[in-house]
Amino acid sequence: MKYASIILLGSALIASSCNSFSKDKKEESKEQKTETGVATNAKDFTTSESGLDYKKVIAGTGATTGKPGDYGEMHVVFKIGDSVMINTYEMNEHMPVQQQFSAPTINGDLMEGLMSMKAGDSTVFRMLMDTLAVRANQPKPSWAKTGDYATWEVKMVSVKTKEQLEVETANKDKAQMAIDDKLIQEYFKAKGIKNAKKDASGLYYVVHKQGAGAMPQAGQKVTVNYTGQNLKGEKFDSNVDPAFSHVEPFSFDLGKSSVIKGWDKGVALMNKGMKATFYLPSSLGYGERGAGEKIPPNAILVFDIELLSFN
Repeated sequence: MKYASIILLGSALIASSCNSFSKDKKEESKEQKTETGVATNAKDFTTSESGLDYKKVIAGTGATTGKPGDYGEMHVVFKIGDSVMINTYEMNEHMPVQQQFSAPTINGDLMEGLMSMKAGDSTVFRMLMDTLAVRANQPKPSWAKTGDYATWEVKMVSVKTKEQLEVETANKDKAQMAIDDKLIQEYFKAKGIKNAKKDASGLYYVVHKQGAGAMPQAGQKVTVNYTGQNLKGEKFDSNVDPAFSHVEPFSFDLGKSSVIKGWDKGVALMNKGMKATFYLPSSLGYGERGAGEKIPPNAILVFDIELLSFN
C-alpha cells in the first residue's frame, strides 16, 4: 500500500508531501464534488473542538469506530483548492488503502476524524492550507492560494483491530498458499521438473550448480546475479540481461526485509558460487498488490539466482 503513508495521515505528512507536486502535474477541476456528488465548497461543515471541519455525506452500517492501533481500509480523494492530488479510486489498482490509526499529533489532525468513522461512512474533512501549514510546521505548496482548503473525501470500507487483521491476513495467506502450491506443482508437471526441493516457508528451488562453504547469515551483505520471470516465462527484471539496463552485481543485506521475502528465504539456503532457480508463492513475492503488468496480484515468481559472495 505505497500510497497510504503519502495520503493519510498525519496532516504533517500530507502537507510535506504536497510540496513535491508541481502545478502542471495536478488534475484541475472547475466543479469540486465528492465521489457521491456533494459539493465540497458547501457552507454546512461542522468544526470539531480541535479545529477540523467535517461533513458527513453517507452514514454507514458499521458498528464500531477505530482507536489508535486499529486499522482502517478506505478510499481517499485528497485535494488542495481545485486540484486533485491523490485519488485512490484511480490508483493502487483501484483498491482502497489500509492505514493504521494513531493518536492525533496536531490540532485538527485528520486522524481524529478518521477514528470517528464507521465502516460504510463517507465524510469530507477540510482545513485551510494556511492553517494546516502552521499547525504542521510545514511550508504550503508555493502555488496554493490564500483561502485554499486541503480537503479529504474519505469512504471508510472497514475498521478492524490489529488482532482481527492478523487473523484475517493469516487465513487469507493460508488459502492463497494452497492455491499457489497447486499451480507450482502443475507447472513442474508440465515442464517435467522432478528435482525441486521445498523449503518450510513454501518456496521451491532447483539447484543447478553446488557452491562451497558456509551459508550467509542474517545481517550479512550478499551479492548476487539474478533474472526474474513469471510462470508464463515473461522476464520482468534481470541484472545480467542488457535489456534491463543495469548489468552489474546486486547487493543487499540479508534478512533485513530490503527485498521480497522469497529472496531473504531463498538466498539464505545458498552458499558461495551456488546457482539455483527459486519458485516463490505470491506471499513471498508481491502478494495481492502485485507490481506492474507482468507481476499481477497473487503472481508466482521464478528467479534464477547465483550467489557471488557475502560478508
